[in-house]
Amino acid sequence: MENREYYAYKPDYAVHPGEYLEEILEVREIKKKDLSERIGISVKHLSQIINKQALLTSELSVQLERTLGISANIWNNLSSDYSLFEARKKELEELKSNKEWIKQFPLKDLKKIGLLPLTNDQEVLIERILTFFGIPNPEQWQQYYTQHAVNFRKSDVFNDNLAHTSAWLRAGEIDASRIAAKPFAKDVFKKNLVEVRKLTVKKPQIFESEMKRLCSESGVILVFVPEFEKTHISGATRWLTPEKALIIMSLRHKTNNHFWFTFFHETAHVLMHSKKEVFIDDPKGYQSKEEDEANRYSRNLMIPENVYSVFVEEKKFSQESIKSFADEIGIHPGIVVGTLQHDKHIPYSWHNNFKEKFELIFKIG
Repeated sequence: MENREYYAYKPDYAVHPGEYLEEILEVREIKKKDLSERIGISVKHLSQIINKQALLTSELSVQLERTLGISANIWNNLSSDYSLFEARKKELEELKSNKEWIKQFPLKDLKKIGLLPLTNDQEVLIERILTFFGIPNPEQWQQYYTQHAVNFRKSDVFNDNLAHTSAWLRAGEIDASRIAAKPFAKDVFKKNLVEVRKLTVKKPQIFESEMKRLCSESGVILVFVPEFEKTHISGATRWLTPEKALIIMSLRHKTNNHFWFTFFHETAHVLMHSKKEVFIDDPKGYQSKEEDEANRYSRNLMIPENVYSVFVEEKKFSQESIKSFADEIGIHPGIVVGTLQHDKHIPYSWHNNFKEKFELIFKIG
């Protein structure tokens, strides 16, 4: 991704319609009293306009158009532009007092994936972080995300690092907004997951686009967002609409056994759990009924329990037997090794050559 330094255009001046009106009166040698009588306002009110103490109304703009022959659109635009300029100036002054506020966010991570400009200008960054979140000011950001934290399961994870976790989730939402998906169809999704399982033996450059396609055909958008500082999250699931689900993965653990377990774990939340909650992997190991169900679903989809139990009972854990078992059930042997290690059937030092490490290309947009 090409990175460019960001330079913001920040006009530092706007013409008040009263300034322009004063110039017109001087050039045409029209007295305030004469104009006030023509357009039916007091000299005091006219002076307030000229002295920037009042703006023109639409009615006065039309009256000036008829009296001075200058389009009402010009007067209206001057008033509108000046009003907007003053509002921005006031907001900027308020934002300047919140320069410490943005330090809580993962600015470096957001810049790296192109969601913030490569600049150290604090004013620019404050404005852009608010735009990134779609929130008008820091106070509203705090209120919105604190209120919505209760929808996140488990909420403690969300609250531990509210700024970093919400930024990571928001990055996934922004990436997902650019991806089309059909309305969610549970049966289609379950059928397509069988096809995705077959991709576990493929390389990332082959399976990445295909698994995304199979998901979107089912009404599920899959995006990859790199792990942000202080998040330690492998995956998250939420519903964007009642007909569109979102799965975000970070590739926090770079081995294929972790990657595929996380993916199928998140699909379980889509298939089995509430559309009103957001499920975030808990790095502290907290388990709920929903998380336990998702774990069992993921394991059983990758390695069916009935055939796994038979394999384990034989206690033949040589590389040859693991490879043969993996080929028989159509799964990558690294996934079998990871499962055996997790269940303490073999030490974590055994057969790690079967595990594959890979990196997916993270690019927003």
